[in-house]
Parts: sequence; C-alpha cells; structure tokens
Amino acid sequence: MGFRKAIVVIILLIGTLYVTACSCGCGKTEDNVKKGFVTVIGNEPFTKLAIKTDDGKFYVLKSSKELSAELSKKQGSYYLIQYGELRTEDDNEVLIVEKAIPIKNESK
Repeated sequence: MGFRKAIVVIILLIGTLYVTACSCGCGKTEDNVKKGFVTVIGNEPFTKLAIKTDDGKFYVLKSSKELSAELSKKQGSYYLIQYGELRTEDDNEVLIVEKAIPIKNESK
C-alpha cells in the first residue's frame, strides 16, 4: 500500500510541476511594451490618443486622465509604452497603459 501511495504522490507532483512550468510565462518574448511616436488619430470631435510604432501600426492609448493629458502635450515625442492589456475596440487595437516612459529619439 505504501508503494502505491508513493507512485500517486510522484505522479501528482510531476503533474503540478508540468502545469506550473507551462503557465509561468518564462519563455515570453514580449514584455507588454510598444515603442513609438505619440499622435492623435481621428477627426474632431472624435479624436483618440494613439502611438505609431516603428513598423507603422497605430495603437489607441487608454490611460488615466493625468497620463492622457501629459501624453497629449507630448505629441510627436518618442515613448516606450508599458501596457497591461491589449484589446480590440471599434476595429482599433487598444493598449491599456500602465506606464509611459519618454525615450530620446528624433521627433516627427
């Protein structure tokens, strides 16, 4: 009976390690960051704050009022945007911004 319990415990331990190793995100290559120029897209009165990445993609930025106000003043500046979530709304890719870090680069 002790041998059977040991086998069951070992199988459960291996299963737990396998599930943990697969879900830890250790092999993740993207750290939820995008780099690009801060811009505004759309037409008044329906403009949206966005970032244009080096590969030409636009991402709408959703952030706190304070951060949105700061980024609006910095249009054309190069930023690293750290985001918590990427979603699609109204056919636009939207980044839920956690942090925006200015990067020294050429201005557009």
